Amino acid sequence: MKRMKRKSKATTRKGTFDPLNPKNVKHTRIGVWDMYEEVQPELAHIPGGSRLEPYLEMAQGIPYVWRMLKDVGSIRACWFLLGTYLAIECAASLVPAVSLWYSAQLLDIVQFAVDKRMVDKRLLVEIAASRLGCLFLGRFLRYANRKCVRPLNLRVRQFYAVHSFGAMARLDVPTFNDDAVHRQLEQAVAPNSHSSIAFDTLQTVVYGLTTLLQLLSQFSVLVGVLRGQRDGPLLAVLSFSQVLFQWSASKRWFDPSGVWAATTKNADYIRMEGMKRTVSDNAHRQEIVTGGLQEYLFAQFRRCAQVVGDHAISFNEAARYYKIDTLSVASFFEDPLRELPQIVFTLRAAQYPSSIPISLASLNLITQTTSTFTGLLVSLYSNTGSLAEKIADVRRLYDIEKIPNRVVDGTEPFPEDQKSLASGISVEFRNVSFRYPGSEAHALENASFKIGKGQLCIIVGANGSGKSTILKLIARLYEPCEGQILVNDRDIKLLKLTDLRRAMSVLFQDYTHFPLSIKENIGIGDPEHITDEDKIRQAARLGGADEFIEKLPDGFDTYLDRPVRDYYSSLPEGTKTLFGRPVDFGGLRSAGKMASSNTKSLSGGQMQRIALSRSFMRSLVSDRDVGLLLFDEPSASLDPKAEHDLFERLRQLRGNKTMIFSSHRFGNLTRYADLILYINNSSIIEEGNHYELLKKDGEYAQIWKLQAQAFL
Repeated sequence: MKRMKRKSKATTRKGTFDPLNPKNVKHTRIGVWDMYEEVQPELAHIPGGSRLEPYLEMAQGIPYVWRMLKDVGSIRACWFLLGTYLAIECAASLVPAVSLWYSAQLLDIVQFAVDKRMVDKRLLVEIAASRLGCLFLGRFLRYANRKCVRPLNLRVRQFYAVHSFGAMARLDVPTFNDDAVHRQLEQAVAPNSHSSIAFDTLQTVVYGLTTLLQLLSQFSVLVGVLRGQRDGPLLAVLSFSQVLFQWSASKRWFDPSGVWAATTKNADYIRMEGMKRTVSDNAHRQEIVTGGLQEYLFAQFRRCAQVVGDHAISFNEAARYYKIDTLSVASFFEDPLRELPQIVFTLRAAQYPSSIPISLASLNLITQTTSTFTGLLVSLYSNTGSLAEKIADVRRLYDIEKIPNRVVDGTEPFPEDQKSLASGISVEFRNVSFRYPGSEAHALENASFKIGKGQLCIIVGANGSGKSTILKLIARLYEPCEGQILVNDRDIKLLKLTDLRRAMSVLFQDYTHFPLSIKENIGIGDPEHITDEDKIRQAARLGGADEFIEKLPDGFDTYLDRPVRDYYSSLPEGTKTLFGRPVDFGGLRSAGKMASSNTKSLSGGQMQRIALSRSFMRSLVSDRDVGLLLFDEPSASLDPKAEHDLFERLRQLRGNKTMIFSSHRFGNLTRYADLILYINNSSIIEEGNHYELLKKDGEYAQIWKLQAQAFL
């Protein structure tokens, strides 16, 4: 198995990191950079405690690894594959020791040649055949390893792909939109990886164990072979001591453990980097040329470069030089220990000339073995840090399923009588205020109104006034900061989220299209009937999408954005389509291949009609299950005729259901509304029906007259 590359370290530690807190933070100045390393309280009073941090995290992650092993064992035939994989790796780790033992038999040949003045040909042939056998065995074990690893990897990866999908799918809107949650998901989920966190961890654990087994077995063989030879153990000890000191002295790379951060406050260096980006970014080139800024930028950059001097380097480069410039005690012994085996051999040869052939063979054998040991020790040390990272990855993998949703589920079923949905659902806001996460401004402030069962309510107002926010609060995508929302005179927070959302159909202004076929994009509005093509076509007709869908090459089976790309080699320039899809010559893909965009170009109005069809699929096809219809700017991308036709269909087909619209345009539907809410600057200014609001001659009437003038 090849040694795995280490990625940038991450931690599973909870809480926050304050780099300016001197109590548990170590500060180091590196050129123009300031580095701050956090020391865990448990290790703060232990000399070199930061080096123990990976081991502490490993200990904390053991329960997660045990759970991972049980989950892997639950996968079909994985225990057998895992046992076979472990047996193959153990056998492969012992092959070098066996090969070393046969190589050591050369010493017997040398000893026999010195004593008898002849070569034991039979023993030489046996050794040669055995060495060849070890090579063949090693090749066979590598082949067996590949045959075993592939199905094991695929099954583990698929299992955790399902696990990660479920953990992500369960998150509500405010939780999923949280940047911290996104970072947590990105660290735990690698959708394009050829492996999985769980399998990588298994490989890392097995690799560490087999590397240790390989070290111990080779060292045992070497000690056993040299035990009976004069100064053999001394040569071995000196050679391995040199390896240890060389390994210790060579650890000069920057590799801090745990949580750390680095920054620079050097104004000249910061300005230098800003000027580099300025002259290298195409976005600024036009203004640099037309404004004649070249000489100014050059003079300022040169001045900053002279001030910063040799410290004008990146943090990684500065840290590398800092580590290399550190003088370690081990480096003093590295060179002398390298020469000691040669000195011992020379002294032994001068004292006992007859032992020169055997001593020479022993020295050559030790030199070869210690060279192998160097690589194994460095690999084993790296694997320790890598194992800590992998265990932390496993912990993150399971932690994502425990991310709490911001919108707390209710406990009461809704509705009490399913048949009551036919007459609609009432909605009431009592002094409701709301701010989006991270915003100080109110999106809705002190809103109070009541929409009765079966009423048609239109919420009108300018863009950004808070219309969409009202619909999102009704759908419980977010929780209000203040006030209370009632549905059928019951507190919305007490109702089961699944029941509540099943009883409503929602189309938001910021609607989306799934990377699925048009058929599924519409049918997913009512998953229980997603395979019913007649109902899907009926919903498409009601949404006004059926005509243009039928004209597409693949009809309802068309993918708006095909999730799987086509790969191909360089093509003649005249090739515009392949497999019926447009060719993308914009850039090369992986392995020098090119790929098509696979995207169907539909207008905004056509895309909105597909979204409308999805909403019809739920609200009008499954009319027994839905009592509340929410439409957020449903005609924003439609032309006037399509908008008129849509409103007529909605008005005639909604039956007795409660329907709430939001729109910034007054007209077709407002005159039929039972209730109009006029909202401005996040507050409801006026309410009433169309004719009542016109009589008030307030803001609603003024804007309605202003829009009406365009058609007079």
